[in-house]
Amino acid sequence: MNVKQTAVVLLELQNDFLNEGGKLYPLLKPVLEAYDVKANQNALIRAARASGMLIVHVPISFSADYREMGDAPYGILQAVKNAGALIKSTWGSAIAEDIDIQADDIVVEGKSGIDAFAGTHLDFVLRSHGITSIALAGQLTNICIESTMRAAYDKGYRVFGITDASATIGLEQYDASIEHNWPMFSEPMTHNVFLDRAAA
Repeated sequence: MNVKQTAVVLLELQNDFLNEGGKLYPLLKPVLEAYDVKANQNALIRAARASGMLIVHVPISFSADYREMGDAPYGILQAVKNAGALIKSTWGSAIAEDIDIQADDIVVEGKSGIDAFAGTHLDFVLRSHGITSIALAGQLTNICIESTMRAAYDKGYRVFGITDASATIGLEQYDASIEHNWPMFSEPMTHNVFLDRAAA
């Protein structure tokens, strides 16, 4: 693995998902605690940054009236709206206050859907930096991570899915995605295995 051609792409490391008081935190709490997800996210970020990898954050946010969703949202976006979560320029939509983010990291704005490539400049940013491999971590394991994983796979990136630095709504959904879907579009592994491979 060439670390200079590898980026860690972090989806939705935001207060509403990761911290007490977050609108969606109670739904993710079982997975966050079972796998010590936030600590693993920070460990991944710090070690990857130290090795020379690009760190890219892709948060999701919406206008206060959720106009981006149109008149009749359904599925996960309806759940976000019902919770009043991830509104732009609020504490809930900010990168979580205990996540290690530095001035040299890149934040790709504009995500208001599931796939992090759709409607954003993520692909442009990665290709501008000569990135050919990405490690995906964040939220939600079976939704935004998995959709972005599929898109990255189709775009020709080598994709590593970081299992213990990802969370979703429920352990059953987490396990099903990691075990059955991720292997189709990525090389699933823990953050320690990924970092060991990067150092080899």
